[in-house]
Amino acid sequence: MPVFQPFDDKLFIEYDIITQVQILHQFFGFFQPQSCYTYLMKIKPEQLSKHLNEELSSIYLAFGPEILLVEQSLSSIKSASIERGFTDRVRFDIDGNFNWDKIFSEISSTSLFTHQRVIECHLSTGKIGVKGSKALCEITENLPNDILLIISAGKLDMAQQKSKWFKLLEKKGVIIQHWEVQSDHLVGWILNHMEQLGLVANKEIANAIAYCTEGNLLASMQEIQKLQITYPDGKINAADYLKQIYQQSHYSIFGLIDAALKGDAIKVNKVFNSLLEEATPMIMVISSLYREIKTLSIMAVELQQNQSIESILNKHRVWQKRKPLVTQALKTHPYQSLQKLTLLLGRIDRSLKGRDNLNVSDELRTVLITLAGKNQWTQ
Repeated sequence: MPVFQPFDDKLFIEYDIITQVQILHQFFGFFQPQSCYTYLMKIKPEQLSKHLNEELSSIYLAFGPEILLVEQSLSSIKSASIERGFTDRVRFDIDGNFNWDKIFSEISSTSLFTHQRVIECHLSTGKIGVKGSKALCEITENLPNDILLIISAGKLDMAQQKSKWFKLLEKKGVIIQHWEVQSDHLVGWILNHMEQLGLVANKEIANAIAYCTEGNLLASMQEIQKLQITYPDGKINAADYLKQIYQQSHYSIFGLIDAALKGDAIKVNKVFNSLLEEATPMIMVISSLYREIKTLSIMAVELQQNQSIESILNKHRVWQKRKPLVTQALKTHPYQSLQKLTLLLGRIDRSLKGRDNLNVSDELRTVLITLAGKNQWTQ
């Protein structure tokens, strides 16, 4: 049996606080493992399932900018609470003008049907004010044993995470913080959720979903759920699905950008006119076009550094069907040309917001036609 050095920093730092306390208890006979659950209990989202299988805390706070991820944690907590007899639930949506007496009244009331209740509070903002902070601290300090308090919120800044109410929740309950899924992790996120829903994971399909949903997790999840319904055995006909999703994108913003990358100015005009007729918000076109050109600019720099085009496309997870389009665009536009398009998009965005005087639809059309390589940029 290997000799364990409990105070070897390099080894000891790898353990989370729960494991550290358990190790100390095992070797030295002090600190009860369960006591750590009342001391700064912050767990990663992927640890929540294991935690809920072992115990149910009396207080949970789940927060972060990705609503879908927060909702998934809340769903797991509520499912675990039902299994433990918390079948009665009431929800409060809390803003800066919320009357906290409603929660105090709910806590003091007695249910005729169940002794164990869930009080769910959604904070529309982390700025709950002095009155709200005091009330939440009082609720946290004096929560009855038969009530489970579940709190959710969007993104909380560092000042809010250092507030008295947050620190008390962290001390008394369990905190689950969610982060934004970055673009370079999105495909992996989609693949994981495909497997969780019993689908055979396919990287090309995941890339297609990521591209067509523009990183919107809710839209990505809905697309995965559609696949689950369409292919109940989990075996996706990749060729049919990719063909279908490619056809659907032809007259969308994605189809517009792909037509520009392909150099098809006639189709660019046709699709753009269609989007104008459908009153598609121009901010959606601007943001999608900006992301595309920004990525192309990064690729153009990497191309100047003598990296191979194939390695660059793979690095940026370019969907297989789009590789020829992106390759052609990189051959047509050097970095300087792409930067000028980016600057013009900035002016178009400011004009849309009333801070510049360009004609938004005309200038957007100019950017698209220029991206198609049919109009030389002049100084």
